[in-house]
Amino acid sequence: MVDQHTKKVSWNFFSGLVISSLLVLQLTRWLILPQFMDIYYHLLTAQGFIQAGGYSGWDFWQYAPAGRPHIYPPFFHLALAGFIQAGVNPVILAKLCESLIPVVLLITLWKFIKDNYGPELAFFSALLFFSSSSFYLSLLNHIPATLSLIFGILSLSQLFKKRLLRSAILLSLVFYTHIGISFFFAMTFLIYGLLNKEIRKRATGVLLTALILGLPIIIKELSVLKFMHTFGFNLHEKYLCQIKIIESILGVIGLFQSLKRGKEYRLFAGMFLASLVFIIYPYRLLSAEGYLPIILLCAFCLLNLYRKVNKRYLILVIAVFILFFSPTFSMYKEVRETKIDYKVKMFDSAFLNLLLARSKIFWFPQEYISAAKIVEANSAPADVTYCTLDFLGLTISSIAARPSANALLPEIKTVKGFNPFIGSTIIIFTRIDDERMVDLTVRKLNLVKVGENKFFLVYKNTGCRSQAGVIKATLPFWVVSCAAALLLFIFWQAARIEGFIYKFIKNI
Repeated sequence: MVDQHTKKVSWNFFSGLVISSLLVLQLTRWLILPQFMDIYYHLLTAQGFIQAGGYSGWDFWQYAPAGRPHIYPPFFHLALAGFIQAGVNPVILAKLCESLIPVVLLITLWKFIKDNYGPELAFFSALLFFSSSSFYLSLLNHIPATLSLIFGILSLSQLFKKRLLRSAILLSLVFYTHIGISFFFAMTFLIYGLLNKEIRKRATGVLLTALILGLPIIIKELSVLKFMHTFGFNLHEKYLCQIKIIESILGVIGLFQSLKRGKEYRLFAGMFLASLVFIIYPYRLLSAEGYLPIILLCAFCLLNLYRKVNKRYLILVIAVFILFFSPTFSMYKEVRETKIDYKVKMFDSAFLNLLLARSKIFWFPQEYISAAKIVEANSAPADVTYCTLDFLGLTISSIAARPSANALLPEIKTVKGFNPFIGSTIIIFTRIDDERMVDLTVRKLNLVKVGENKFFLVYKNTGCRSQAGVIKATLPFWVVSCAAALLLFIFWQAARIEGFIYKFIKNI
């Protein structure tokens, strides 16, 4: 699949520049990371696992003291719990995840494309990784989804190498890491198999094996669907779409080109069709994880254009346009507003936003850490903390290692109703709260102020007697460790195991 243009252009060198640029720009943002609120949910969940002694199917660390079923796949939280138990500071851990995991995804994607489609397409794919600011920010905010994309691409890589057992194990890890991405890759394997009969049996076998390995977490997720009270159409995310206009048009052209070329290129079409599983989450489909197939299809279209023109300067023109001038159609609505804003933004690539540090900052260490210290000093480990602003409540609770009456993923409801003010020992008001509401609540509950800083007013509810009840782990850490060791051994010996299975089937 490598043609004469490879000899003329140092594609790997240019790709190395792109990857190095992302790594450097990520590390220069170290001080303002972690940038998003989701990581605090994951840290708090990991600390809940530590308190439970392993994987818990009951979320007692959020919506405390009532709690709710825990539906999120456990891989990332178990990994975080291991690092925390090893002594890694949770904030440092969050910074490492947000700074390094997106880079690992880029390297994984580039290596997969280079090995199977050539260094030219790999370069254009890496370059387009910088095109969408929204896609880039989603990689930081949705770390488990980013990890799942890594596992899924690695699984495809093993499929192409005909290492089917390894491919199935990696695909099963997607099921244990993120729900949405597991559906995306399951559909990718299925559709690609339908589009390419030469790989159909292998893709189907890998998918079925992965489904069997992922059955425990799939059954768990299905068992708690009755506690879901809203789906994607009702979430605020649907008002946060950003669409790269030119890249999307080129991606559609690349879609038809991929169907006309060799069957191996139909993978890109399969991934595009599979991304429609995100349709109930328009933001995810158009601006986040669903943008990955657009990257590949647009890269394929640009490569075909370059080969047709066959001029070196076109590489520079394409790079400058993508990194600096490519327009973005943006739809946005504030949480408490009814008006939806539409506009076309220029100079809105991920590269420019990284270079110029043009993004919102949510990490204010002095205020968050000082508030967490106040919470720690005035509460016991099982005492519940509540903040009037949900994501700040999770931030402080995760740093202080306290259960929270706040929660992320509010679409998963509690089994019973509860009043977070009455059931919380520590109540945190923000400086933007209505003063009359704060004064009324303080007087009604006889709250005692125990500290404050520039952002927060921290009160103690001395009359509160409830605490979060720690639920014993469904799977203790030693069971999880044994399962992980067994899986690693099978992965290591996959070739021998496959040979034994083939020999056994042949002799039946």
